[in-house]
Amino acid sequence: MKRILATLIGTILATGLVLANPSDEPKDLTARYLNATDEAAIAATWKDWHPKAVHTVTIKFGLGQPDETFSYPVADWETLPDWHQDTTLADAMQGYRETRRGAPTFSSEFTDGGTRVTAKTRVDYIWDDTTGTMNQTDRFFIAPQAGQLAIRALDTTFDYR
Repeated sequence: MKRILATLIGTILATGLVLANPSDEPKDLTARYLNATDEAAIAATWKDWHPKAVHTVTIKFGLGQPDETFSYPVADWETLPDWHQDTTLADAMQGYRETRRGAPTFSSEFTDGGTRVTAKTRVDYIWDDTTGTMNQTDRFFIAPQAGQLAIRALDTTFDYR
């Protein structure tokens, strides 16, 4: 009887430790988001986001053109304009095609409030008759929330210079 009771207590303690110490590391959250390639996979990452997370996107065109930057709260994603009906972006990207996307390289830095994870990816592309390389940098800020890690902010830069 003592063995059964000891085993039961041990199982309960082990379960508590697993729940209190989630297995996801900051890099796991970033890799899961970066590997999501369709709407279903992206939707599966929603549990990884802090409810007040903000995503900022910067596009660096070069050739004297000003950078374009916009931000939105991730919680507002579903209320943003329907990208499928607005053809502005699709029209601007006409003739653009990625020919190769490298695997991201990761680096991380611990801060007082969480962890900053940077993922850098090289992307080769053809745009009309022009070939080039775009450097994509994703800077995540990951912080604990309710005993688990959550993406608190994401800054994405598409650098075509």
